[in-house]
This record gives sequence, structure tokens and C-alpha cells, in this order.
Amino acid sequence: MSRRLQRIFLLVLGMGIFFSFFRIYCVSEISMDYGLVEGDYVIVDNYSAGIHFPSWGFYVDRHLYDHEAGIGRGDLLAFRHPLDRRLYLKRCVALPGDTLFQTGKHLYLQLESNSTRTEIFARKNGLKYVRKDDGVWLVDPYVHFYGVSHDRRVVGPAMLLTYPRTTIPPHHYFMMGDLRDNSTDSRFFGPVPYDNIYYKVRWIIKKTRSMDALSNLNIF
Repeated sequence: MSRRLQRIFLLVLGMGIFFSFFRIYCVSEISMDYGLVEGDYVIVDNYSAGIHFPSWGFYVDRHLYDHEAGIGRGDLLAFRHPLDRRLYLKRCVALPGDTLFQTGKHLYLQLESNSTRTEIFARKNGLKYVRKDDGVWLVDPYVHFYGVSHDRRVVGPAMLLTYPRTTIPPHHYFMMGDLRDNSTDSRFFGPVPYDNIYYKVRWIIKKTRSMDALSNLNIF
């Protein structure tokens, strides 16, 4: 093999290894508005949440190395939709063992299904919480940290308004879009299995945003 062919081979091999661990995706939907808008780019990694079998035009729902501890509440994750063969980008709002429900468009979250743990977290971070007969619940905690938004004009479908009390099973994660009234997420298809989670967002490249451009993003 000539030196030129060796260099080409090493270059192709190096790029293959690099893109097995890092990917760049262009945002093409509005479910994460306004934190992420259509045309923004995200750089994801294939190691923080475990090393997944890379998606090279096809999907294999299997991790080569498991690292569920690398997933945290609020992380942006790229996962394969349980009902089709595309990758979706949503925010993880509940970990295994957490309990949540939604009513009147308000998300209630109990960390680790533990009232004491939830109240300590709320007090430490200045989050709104309520006491109910079944314990202490955070109220819309992600509004405090991220650009979560609603549209008061949206009155359905029912899954966007209410979601029954659910404890997240082991090795599953509850995903939601930040534009809560225009997001097909776990409220429709349930918690996402760990093996369906491919990548974790590490960096965001945002396009410029004028107020006029942003005002045209809201489809309602």
C-alpha cells in the first residue's frame, strides 16, 4: 500500500472513529422552541450516557457500554422514537424511580418518589412545591431552569393537558419537549427505554434570532 493510500485509509478510519463518538444534527422541528429553534445545530456525544451502537443510516437499539448514571434530569437526549425509526431530541424530565403527573398543563414531579428528598431539593433551589395527601411535589420545576413554554390557546389533545400519576420504571426515562403544547413526547408513547437513548447533547450552536423571526415560529 502506497503512503498516499495509507494516509487516506488513516484519515477515513480517524473520521469513522470520531463520528462514532460525536455527531452534528440540525434542529428541524419546533418542539424545543424557544430554547432550540429550527435551524439551530446541536453537537451530541456517544459516551456520556453510555456508548451506543452508532446510527449509520440504521438503528440498533443496544449499548456497547452502559452508563445510565450519565443521564440527569434536564439533559437533552437524542433517542429513537419507540413507534418509528427516527431520532428525536427532547428533554429528560424524570429518571427511573421518579414519580410525575400533569394536570392543567402543570407538571408535578417527586424526585425518587421521596417527599423529603423533593422538599430539600425545592428549598435549596428556590423552586415552587406543594404538599398533597400523597406527599410533596415540585411544580413545573423545569420552567425555573429552561425555556419551557405553553400556549393558552391550545386545549387538546388530552395528553397535552393531563397525564396520570406514573412512577418511572427501571432503565426508562420520561421525555418532554420544551414547547409543551406542540410536542409528541412521552405523554403519548410513555417512558423511553434506556437502549433507545443514543446520544446526549453537549453543545448547542444557535442561529441569530430577531424578534420578528421568533414571532413567526409559533404556529398556533
